[in-house]
Amino acid sequence: MINENYAGVLVSFLLVGGFGFIGKHLIDTAIKCCEDFTVISRKDPEVNWASYPYVLDNTLDDKALFDLALQHNVVVYLASSSIPATGSFTREIRENVEPAIELIDRLTSFNPALKVIYISSGGQVYGNEYHELISEKAKCLPVSPYGYGKLMVEESLAYLHRTKKTRIAVLRVANPVGRWQTGLRQGIVNVVFQALMNNNPVKIFGTGLEVRDYLDADELAELILRVAKADFGFTTWNVGSGQATSTIELVTKIENIVGKTAVKQYLPRRFVDPEYAVLECSKLHHDLGWKASQSIDKILEKTLAHKLSVSTLK
Repeated sequence: MINENYAGVLVSFLLVGGFGFIGKHLIDTAIKCCEDFTVISRKDPEVNWASYPYVLDNTLDDKALFDLALQHNVVVYLASSSIPATGSFTREIRENVEPAIELIDRLTSFNPALKVIYISSGGQVYGNEYHELISEKAKCLPVSPYGYGKLMVEESLAYLHRTKKTRIAVLRVANPVGRWQTGLRQGIVNVVFQALMNNNPVKIFGTGLEVRDYLDADELAELILRVAKADFGFTTWNVGSGQATSTIELVTKIENIVGKTAVKQYLPRRFVDPEYAVLECSKLHHDLGWKASQSIDKILEKTLAHKLSVSTLK
């Protein structure tokens, strides 16, 4: 088991892409746990998040990065400008892989003691070849530019560890669900919810029997805090529930909670969408004693209660 001693360990997070969906859950958790943080963002956040400490990435010269590196002890890299269904692998390298490695390399050069937590994709790095629980030992065969880019960053971070002894934790996260997942570009729960609220058809790519692994975004944020306080060299962890939920099953659960039924529009399954993406997470439980505790039903009840309350206020 990885050495861990959470008591008395103070964390000062540098959250790259911290105003995204997962980042907001992590900010909320850090505040509740009285942990310090600064966000590096590509743009100014919405007004209700602007009071939190942040800097824009296009303002960061070497002096500013040096100061940030010394003022914090954990970097959590969450930033991405792409989603699995779009993009090209060359653009992925240019827009996501190179910026991630350049920033992490510079920060850890200024402060070699920095820990790095990289949020990768458990649903995309493994590809379309699997039909049973996928462990970290499985071969990664991504078919989407997004998954390819995530794997390239992972490999680059492994290189930094080999050559500079940089401490790296790669979290291959399944499909987090939570209250700050908005927009229609990603996150099937919010996409289905918005379709129901607007009386639009729900698009299902494939038969609807394709399965995914869903976990609570608040539990993910709590895990990131636990990882930040653990002692590690280089490690990769799958992060998920290990439970399979089909697309049509998920849609039905959302319909039951919202109290509305949508017309289903079935479209051909896209090449970038695996038929099966469920993670085997025993390594994480062995190393850190963490296991997802929220069922998909509880996650949906909590998330949709929040979304319904917000919709009522509008």
